[in-house]
Amino acid sequence: MPLWAFVAGGIAAAIFAGSGWGRLRRVPVRPWRFGPGAGVLTFVLAVLAGAVAGGVVAVVMGIDPADSPTLGELLPVMLASWGGQLAAACCLPWVRAVVDPPMPGDTRRMPRRGVVCPDRRHSRLYAGLVGLVGLLLFWPMTLAAAGIAGMLWQSLTGDPPSTMAHELLRQFEAEPSTAIRLGMAASVIVFPAVIEEILYRGLLQESFRRAKLFSCGAPWQSVVLASLVFTAMHVGAVDPHGLAGLFVLSLGFGWAYAKTGRLTASITMHMVFNAGNLVFVM
Repeated sequence: MPLWAFVAGGIAAAIFAGSGWGRLRRVPVRPWRFGPGAGVLTFVLAVLAGAVAGGVVAVVMGIDPADSPTLGELLPVMLASWGGQLAAACCLPWVRAVVDPPMPGDTRRMPRRGVVCPDRRHSRLYAGLVGLVGLLLFWPMTLAAAGIAGMLWQSLTGDPPSTMAHELLRQFEAEPSTAIRLGMAASVIVFPAVIEEILYRGLLQESFRRAKLFSCGAPWQSVVLASLVFTAMHVGAVDPHGLAGLFVLSLGFGWAYAKTGRLTASITMHMVFNAGNLVFVM
């Protein structure tokens, strides 16, 4: 890792801490309600549905994960997995009806804006700009965290860290077909950013904040908890030193969502980051 990456990461961290942008005192509330139990259960169902859908497609196609499948073989499996996750996430209203049954006189309808639950969120345009500015700050911090973890990993094991810490990026680099590379690039830029932010920020992080069990209702604590789960779910696909950078990046995603109250902010950050990584590989 070049020296400038550590310097840029330190400068970005100082700007983020000194500007006051990191303060999350009052989180904008989305104008609809769900209990933390329904949110966490829907998240778990989505993860399981994605694993089952991807596994079924792999079996049908005769793909053995132990044989290091090619990028062309992985694409339909990943699309099926993302589709299963999104379909399960859309079941939140039904999960909510089971976990949190309606009380007498509760119609379970969406409250009108400004009546039951006031909408204090910023506009989508503002949220997108926050996402872009946030990525300018968190990307250098991500590189610096991964670099420090890489040096620690090398000092402990003697093995130099890989410049591409994600297994998918290494397969992307080795893929000879331009058409498959473009198809995978378009998919990786869009689908993980949208679906993972719905699951980890819209459901899990928001459920942690509303539960007030581990996070005490504090926005930053819920951001950290959701980021720990997000990082843990990438174990095996990301090298150990890359997990440190991924955790810092996830903190940025969670901060952007909590700051604006809109998934537009974290999705924008996620999409641009994925696109930047693929451009680097290509």
